[in-house]
Amino acid sequence: MSSDQREVMWLSASGSCRWGQLWHHLQPKWKQKLAAADEHAAATRQATALAQQEYFKKQAEQRRQQAGAGAVEKLDSMEYIPYLNEEGLIVDITKPDVKASVYAIFDDAKTLQYVGVTRQVYQSMRLHFARFPSKCFYVKVQHLSRPSRALLEGIRDQWIADNCSPPPGNDNGEMQNRWENPLDCKVLMTDEEIRLLEEAAPGPPKAAVLKNVARRIEKGLMAAFQERKCTDKLRFDPKLKDRGLLDLKGVVIKPDTSVPTSTPNSKVAQAPSAA
Repeated sequence: MSSDQREVMWLSASGSCRWGQLWHHLQPKWKQKLAAADEHAAATRQATALAQQEYFKKQAEQRRQQAGAGAVEKLDSMEYIPYLNEEGLIVDITKPDVKASVYAIFDDAKTLQYVGVTRQVYQSMRLHFARFPSKCFYVKVQHLSRPSRALLEGIRDQWIADNCSPPPGNDNGEMQNRWENPLDCKVLMTDEEIRLLEEAAPGPPKAAVLKNVARRIEKGLMAAFQERKCTDKLRFDPKLKDRGLLDLKGVVIKPDTSVPTSTPNSKVAQAPSAA
C-alpha cells in the first residue's frame, strides 16, 4: 500500500474531511495544477475587464470635465425639432459658421435612439432617415463654431449618460453599425435568399442574388417613406446593390480628422463584395 493510499484511508477513517477534500486529494497533481491555472486565468480576465471598465469611465469623465459644464446643453431642456417639415422634407437645421454639431434622434414616443457627432448635420440626418425611417421623428442639436475633440465627445457622453442607459444606436455593436454605415442587406436575408446565395456561382450570379435582396429591402424602405409622408428625394445608389448594400446616392460626407465624428459613413470602399 502506497503512502497516498494510507493517507486517504486515515482521512476517511478520521471523519474529519469532506468528500470534496477527499476527491481533490485523489486527483493527479497535473490536474490540480491545471485547475489552479484555469482559476487564475479566470480571475485575471475578470480583473482586466473591471480595470478596462474603470478606465473608460474615467476617460469619459475627463472628457466631460475638459468640455466644461457650461458648454454642455442639457438634453432634456432642449427643443424637440420635428424631423420632417410641413412639406414632408427632412428639416435642414444647419447654421452658418458652424464647424460641427452634436445631435440626438428620437422616435415617435420621444425615446432617444441615437446620439451622433458630425460636421454636416443635414446630410447625416438624411442618411439616418433612409436607414431608419420608423425611428427618426424628432431631433435635438447643439451647434459648435469652435469645436474640439474633448468638447464634442464630452457633450455626446453627457447626453448618453443623462439617458441612464445607452440608446439603441450607441450600443457599440450591430445596431450602431447599422445607424452609422451603409445598410448591409445580407443580415436581413430570408432563408430562401441565403440558400440562393450559397448555391449561386461566384461573380455575377452571386451579385444578382444580392441585388434582388437589396431591391426587396429598398421596396420596404420606400413604402416606409410614403407612410411617413416624406416628399424628400431619397434615391439609393444602384451601384451598391449588387454588393448587398443600400446607401443614398449623392450624399458625400467630407472627412475631417480635426474633430471626431460618428457621422453616418457613406463610404463603402471597404465593404465586402460578392464572393
